[in-house]
Amino acid sequence: MTSLVARRTLGIGMTIMASSILVTLAHLAQGNIGYTAHRSGWALLGLIVFLAIYNIRKAVPVLPLGSSTVWLQLHIYVGLLTCALFAVHVEFSVPNGIFECLLALVYLSVFLSGLIGLYMTRSFPARLTMLGNEVIFEQIPVIRRELQDRIEALVLIGNSDTDESAIAEFYRLHVHPFLLTHHDLATQLTRGTGARWHQLSRAIEDQTRYLDQEERRVMDEVRKHAHRKFQLDTQYALQGALKAWLFFHIPATWALLIFALFHSVLVHAWSGGLP
Repeated sequence: MTSLVARRTLGIGMTIMASSILVTLAHLAQGNIGYTAHRSGWALLGLIVFLAIYNIRKAVPVLPLGSSTVWLQLHIYVGLLTCALFAVHVEFSVPNGIFECLLALVYLSVFLSGLIGLYMTRSFPARLTMLGNEVIFEQIPVIRRELQDRIEALVLIGNSDTDESAIAEFYRLHVHPFLLTHHDLATQLTRGTGARWHQLSRAIEDQTRYLDQEERRVMDEVRKHAHRKFQLDTQYALQGALKAWLFFHIPATWALLIFALFHSVLVHAWSGGLP
C-alpha cells in the first residue's frame, strides 16, 4: 500500500514537472528559435544522461542511491518526457543533415524500444508466473530434452509386441514433430496461446477414445509432458524477448548518449562557443 501511494505521488509530481517544462518551452518557442534549440538540447542531453545512469543503478544495487522502484518510475516518466522535448528541439520537423537524421533515428529507436520494454516488463512477469515454476533461461533446452526422453520412454512402455503400436504411430505422426521445434513464437509473445499445442491436445483426446485403460494412462502422461514442453516454449519466448530487448535497448541508450555529446560539440564548435 505504501509503495502504491509512493508511485502515485511520484507520478503526480512528474506530471506537474513535465507540464511546467513544456509550458516553459512553449513560451521560449515564441521567442528566439536558436535560443530555444540550444536550451532544449541541453535539457534533452541532461535527461538522456539521467536515463543512462539508471543502468548503472541496476548494475550496482548495493549503492545507497534510493529505491529501485522509484528509479524505475523516474526512468519511465523521464523517458516519456524526452519525446516532447525532442519534438521541441527539432522544431516539430524532420532534422536537416545526415548526422542529425542519424541521431534522430538513434533517439527514436531508443524511445520506441523503451515503450516496447515498458509493455513487456509490465505484462511478461505475470504471464511467466501463470506458467508455473519459472525456469532459468539457459536450462530450458536441457529440460525440454529431458521431457522428450521421458515421452519416448513412455512410448516404448506403451508399445505392444508389434513393431508399430497405436501410441508409437501417434507419437511418430503428431508428438515427435511437436517436440522438435518451437511453435507459435509470435502468438506466445502477444497472447500466450499456441495453435500447434491445441491441435496436438485435440488429437490426443481423439486418439484416447480408441485406447485401452493402460494405453490411456500412458497417453495422459504423454499429454502432461507435451503440455510442459509448450509451457517451456512460452517461457523461452518471453524470457528470450526480455533478454533481446535489454541487449538492444541498453547499448542503444549509450550510443544515443555518445551521439548526443558529439552533436553538442559540433553545434558549439560551429556556433563559436557555448551560449
